[in-house]
Amino acid sequence: MDIKMVSDNSKIDFARPYDLTCDGLTELLNNHFHSEYLEEGASRLPTLALYAVYQCLLSEVKRFEGKKLQAIESHTSADKRSGRIGDIDIVDENERPFEAVEVKHGIPISLQLVRDAFQKFVTSQVSRYYLLSTADINEADRDAIRQEIERIRNVHGCQVIVNGVIKSLKYYLRLLSNTSEFIHNYVTLLENDAALKFEHKKRWNELIANG
Repeated sequence: MDIKMVSDNSKIDFARPYDLTCDGLTELLNNHFHSEYLEEGASRLPTLALYAVYQCLLSEVKRFEGKKLQAIESHTSADKRSGRIGDIDIVDENERPFEAVEVKHGIPISLQLVRDAFQKFVTSQVSRYYLLSTADINEADRDAIRQEIERIRNVHGCQVIVNGVIKSLKYYLRLLSNTSEFIHNYVTLLENDAALKFEHKKRWNELIANG
């Protein structure tokens, strides 16, 4: 495996593999998200991975032509206080919400989560809202979730999409011309995100070395 080592301010040399397949990369990310950690902060990892892939999508996918990815906010920023409608927000040329993503780690998507999400964007004109979780969808709520999504589409117009984080990442990564830019973006976010601890960063290198 071709790996470039890059130093950061925490004296960690981050590995950046260049020859991973999409399946190999999503397996690596899944293991990074779900490793056993002693300290809090791992719930931030799926959000960083999705943000990193959106950084790539905005320059490669025609749907996002002229759109802007809002700067990622701190892990502790409340949506109501910040005025944001998701963990990841894309706005149009007039700074109006265009697409948003809410990310859950270890919490299955339930009917109540969909209803709560609707309250966050009900007064906006966002066209797509993704509710993604590392725990996928609560099967007991699947039919009710589908009905609620149809109701929201009818009364608001927004297309709500629920899915697993890994399934979504695998799809997005296949849209990219290559994964090198994604890996660069993800590692940069790992380097700089204040919610992450040393063990979360170190684990990335361990997984690559053991892969």
